[in-house]
Amino acid sequence: MTIQVIGCSKHYDQSHTHEVVQVLDRCSFAINKHEFVALLGPSGCGKTTLLRMIAGLTQWNQGEVLIDQVPVTGPGNDRAVVFQNFSLMPWADVKRNVAFGLELQGMGKTEREAIALDLISTMGLKGFEHHFPRQLSGGMQQRVGLARALAVNPDILLMDEPFGSLDALNRRIMQEELIRLHSTAPKTVVFVTHDLDEAVRLADRIIVISSRPGSVVETVTVPHECRRKIAAEDMPELRRIRSQLWQILQTQHYKAEPGNGPEVSVQ
Repeated sequence: MTIQVIGCSKHYDQSHTHEVVQVLDRCSFAINKHEFVALLGPSGCGKTTLLRMIAGLTQWNQGEVLIDQVPVTGPGNDRAVVFQNFSLMPWADVKRNVAFGLELQGMGKTEREAIALDLISTMGLKGFEHHFPRQLSGGMQQRVGLARALAVNPDILLMDEPFGSLDALNRRIMQEELIRLHSTAPKTVVFVTHDLDEAVRLADRIIVISSRPGSVVETVTVPHECRRKIAAEDMPELRRIRSQLWQILQTQHYKAEPGNGPEVSVQ
């Protein structure tokens, strides 16, 4: 499925200060079917807001968001979101957490559990079907969250800094797992990050969002021969892309220094 964000602006009214905080300003970009796109930018630039708009969880004030040319009016079965904080149900075991979206869709117990068990095995969690989230490591919990999103077989996978809270080793393992999954079952992926190395490692294209109010300042395409190949990380072209992205992020960081506008907790 294709995604179009056309001239979208978003502001929040701060009731306690009576100020209007402009989060996004006429933001526009397009994402092709099965493309893996990273949204990269400084903290507070509106990346998460954009992701939530595509998911149908947040309404914008101006512009439009289209999925396959159809306006987004709310959440849909064609999209699934993987959040940074896992969002697992603490009272449910791994199998039920993975199958939960299918349960909401009304799928029968036998069928949804079969799908859940297959994904649990795919994610390297076989033997942990009846464990609860508190009994799992952070990396394992994130695998459960990813399996739950994949269980509903969405056309679009929306990922909000999903590996941000993991240690370096588990983060790398999950990145490689995502690369493997995308190569075997391609989906349209929108991946929010503020880590330029992660963006370069995973994405076909990187859309750089400015400091607040967020808008697109640069779109960088990763060369086809370098895409999602861990062994290619030291290629000169990738070093050049990293350097280019770092210069853009530095510029946006200094623009976003304290004193440039009211503080608000947005991503």
